[in-house]
Parts: sequence; C-alpha cells; structure tokens
Amino acid sequence: MRRFAHNWIWLLALFLAGCNLEGVASFSPNNDRVAIVTKAGDAYRLYTTDSNGGNSVKLEDNILPGFDVSFDPLGTKLVYVNNSRQVCVVNAGGGGTSCPISLPNGLVGGFLSFLPNGDYVVAYQSSGKWLMNVYQPGAGAPYKSEDNVDHFFLTSDAYEVKRGSNGTEWYLTPYDKPGGQQNLRWVIVRGSQAIMYNAAGSLEGPTTHPRELNSAVLNALKDRDQSDITSGVISPDGTKMAFRTRTGADPNYTYGLYALDLSTNTGSFVNLVSNANFRVQFAFSPSGQELVYESNDSGRSVWLASADGSSPRKLADNASLPDWQ
Repeated sequence: MRRFAHNWIWLLALFLAGCNLEGVASFSPNNDRVAIVTKAGDAYRLYTTDSNGGNSVKLEDNILPGFDVSFDPLGTKLVYVNNSRQVCVVNAGGGGTSCPISLPNGLVGGFLSFLPNGDYVVAYQSSGKWLMNVYQPGAGAPYKSEDNVDHFFLTSDAYEVKRGSNGTEWYLTPYDKPGGQQNLRWVIVRGSQAIMYNAAGSLEGPTTHPRELNSAVLNALKDRDQSDITSGVISPDGTKMAFRTRTGADPNYTYGLYALDLSTNTGSFVNLVSNANFRVQFAFSPSGQELVYESNDSGRSVWLASADGSSPRKLADNASLPDWQ
C-alpha cells in the first residue's frame, strides 16, 4: 500500500516494539510525514519524521495515548491530547502549538479526528455517557455538540484496532483507504433514537433514523461492552447496525451478536450468535450489503448474512473471520 525505505521499516519496528502501541503511528494524507508515539518511562512522546524515517522532530513530551493522533486533510497539522488533557493542534514539522480545549479530569481515552473540511471531532465517555463535540480550528467552544449519548457506532472501515488492545483502543483512518478518501460516518444512540452524522466534506447531520429502538434492542444493548467501541459498527452507508454483547465475568465471558436495519421501523431484530465462548468478530462488506461473522455453530465457523441479519448461511466450519477484499 505504501513504499518506504528499509531504514524507515526498521525504525518503525523499533518504536512499536518498544511501546506496543501499533496504530498510534499515523501517516499524513500524502504520505510525506509520519507521526509516531514512543514511550519513555511513563511518558508517551509524539514525533514526526519524513517517509524515510529521517528529519525526526519531537512535537510533544507527554501525550494521552488513549486518544488518536490525527493529521489534518492537508497533512500540515496534527491534533492530539496531551497529558494535561488539553486538545492540541501542532504543525507537522514542529512549532505553532495551540491547545485551546481542556477536557475533564479522569478521562483515559476517546476518539479524536480531523474531518475532511479541517474541523475536528472529539468524543469521550464521562459518568457512563458519551459526549461529542465538533470544533473549528483554534476555537475553544464547539459549534456542534451531543451529550448524554448512550452508544457510539463507527463505520467499520473508519478505524483500525491498536495491537493488543482488544478493541478498547483504536485509531481513525478517514483519509487512508485504497481508492481514495472514505466518508467518516457514525451513529449515536440516545434513548430509543439512532442519529447519524457523516463527514464527507462539511459535516452532515444530525439525521434521525426512522427506526425507533424497541425494548428488545435496548435490553440487548445494555450488554454491549461500551469501553470497546469496535463491539458495535454501522454499515458503510449508515443504514444497518451490528453489535456484540458480553455477559458473565472474566475470564468466563460469553458473547452474542445482533443485527438490525435502521432505515425502516419494520422488520426483525436478529440475534445471530448467542453464548459463544470467544470474542465474536464481524464486519460489513465494503458495499454495505452483507455482514460476515464468526459463530459458535460447530465449535467455530464463519457465516454470511444480509446486512440486516436476514438470510444467514454458513461459509465454513473450523474457521475464523476473513478480511473483505
């Protein structure tokens, strides 16, 4: 997907081996600068280099690693959260640091990304609820805000999970997909309403889905592991939703998987998997028309269903989830 020299590969491997935070490395949209987080003691430091691993510049001595490090659409600036829980923007080559936003104490992470128009979105959990703000560069107050949110669902092609984090840490990749930029879509659930946002240029939304989430859906959502944002995703077109549940106590959790159509208030709410003794993986197809998932049928198997969970059929026994191509 990218070409870079052997010394850059070696350097990246060294950094990631030292801090075990794969995914914190972030490529600029035109691939001429790379942001890397390294660990020194208890501090996480932010650097950028050129695409060959040279011209290293330290941008920050201590960042909060539970948030993403994201380039702006032009690749000239980065946004991150420092250890004082300030949201900061800095020039990719160093200098010009501005930290206009202060987040509440006690936060350990959330999601943070530039949008295609240069604004940026910040979302995090507080007291069991999510809060989302969208800012224009340099502004200390948001122009779009959603609070008291019960659940966040991102499109599954919008993020990658950091190594070893089991879905509890991730990084957003709205500018880094084969074939060009992908829309960054997300759905928030507040009470029985599902509300979509879309960043394909300027921010679009909120758009309320016609589906009213009934008591069966809301009861199932209570068992979703909200600390793992990858336990629930929406389809690339934003009309379907799937989520994994988790019940029991560590290490004896059991998992389930549900799917439903958000675009209509009719149709079934589908329980695809129940009582699996492993962390079920699942993904929507790039077209958004199908859902592939692991099941505990016959021990472990891979199944394919329509995106709303209908028409499930087994693909293979003794198999785990493949990647869409």
